[in-house]
Amino acid sequence: MEEESLSRWIAETKTEWDAAFKLMLNYYETELFRSFKIAYHAATWYRFKNPALIFPEEREMLFSTPNAEIPFDYYPSQIAKLGINAHNFAYLADVEEYYPYNFSLFLWEQKEYITPLQRANLRVAHFIPDALVEVTREGLRSFLKSRGKLEGLGSYEDPLVVIETLGLMGMPRRDDMLNFVKDVNEDRKAGATFNAFLETPYLFSFAGMVTPPALNEDKKYGIRRRDELARIKMLMSHYVSGELPDETLHAELQRAGYTTTIEDRTYKPEDAVDLRWVKLEYALERVKKSIAVYEHKAAHSNYYCYADMVDALMRIAEKESTAAQSYL
Repeated sequence: MEEESLSRWIAETKTEWDAAFKLMLNYYETELFRSFKIAYHAATWYRFKNPALIFPEEREMLFSTPNAEIPFDYYPSQIAKLGINAHNFAYLADVEEYYPYNFSLFLWEQKEYITPLQRANLRVAHFIPDALVEVTREGLRSFLKSRGKLEGLGSYEDPLVVIETLGLMGMPRRDDMLNFVKDVNEDRKAGATFNAFLETPYLFSFAGMVTPPALNEDKKYGIRRRDELARIKMLMSHYVSGELPDETLHAELQRAGYTTTIEDRTYKPEDAVDLRWVKLEYALERVKKSIAVYEHKAAHSNYYCYADMVDALMRIAEKESTAAQSYL
């Protein structure tokens, strides 16, 4: 691509990121956000392999595609850009809630556990859950595109996106992922594409429940350590290739504390984050619209994930409704 053409494309992409940021402020706002700028920096991709990252100390959110290695916009739609903006800025809420005086400890938790990422996504689900799902969808498609897989996963894409999103939120899910993987692999084209997807660092479908930092070490909430989740992904790669038998994989999952449901009925994962900066009236309206979408999907699918998404969003809606009523 010619340099002039790339520069023009980057400028247009920045305009889209700026517009998505302004749209986010309809649902999620604090004066803190206004000190940030959005800028392009290809080195963010080369160093972190991440298409968009927030740097709180520098007051910047940097997007990094298109670039020489990824010659396309990783999150091409406005709704996905909205979701990524919200996800990145939600980290600031997490820092303020749990680490107001110790940013280095937040960075340590983020390095060791996926829970800060889950909490950021859960916060986003409180006001734009549809955008969060599109982030997962476009992230999946762009990852596969970067691996030369353009045919996609066909009918398996949507349930995988929803299951992964629930894992990224740290909310309960009931689909049997081993059976799901077997079904995908029986489809030759989808199976080959899924094998490429297994090059991703983590399978969030296997992630445990979202928790506050104090519960990170409690195994009854499932797998949250990054190294353990990466190991499970590696085992799944061996399983898919036929190198690992079912019983060995089941034993490894059990040893790792794998669970995607809640045994403790008193624990409410949605309460792992508070409602700071959420504009409740607008947020609740959008959450309810998403509930209707997934109720329809649940009624026409054999997968549990759509009903699980309804349950997750109903939990959030109830929490927001209670908070809104307390302000009356």
